Amino acid sequence: MTLACWTARLGYRGDDWLDVSLQGNMRRADAGEVGGHQGIGLLFAPSPDLLYPYMSKRRFGKLTPSDWPRYREAYRDEMRAKYRDHRDLWQGLLARESVTLLCFCTDVAECHRTVLAEILGKLGADGRGERS
Repeated sequence: MTLACWTARLGYRGDDWLDVSLQGNMRRADAGEVGGHQGIGLLFAPSPDLLYPYMSKRRFGKLTPSDWPRYREAYRDEMRAKYRDHRDLWQGLLARESVTLLCFCTDVAECHRTVLAEILGKLGADGRGERS
């Protein structure tokens, strides 16, 4: 079976949702809930050290053309390390029938959920694009 992998903004609530946002998972943790769907969403979220400086620059209109490519590569590096350290959780995700990766970002072209979908595609998932 090949994992069918979609992306979407938070708000999608099909049975296959996986919140991979840092904020969404932290809010669940603050409420005493397990982070992300089935407790693995935080594994795929960008670290605070990566996310917060980028979001601050975006919020204040200070992003440069080189910021997104640097962010994307740093996120890929984080995912490589997490794959090495948590291969069983990655394999569990890849063994599913389908997943929809969720995040707050409005620009799917510059969102880590899209990068994660590309990574999963390299690991054998079938990328299906953004759900509306």
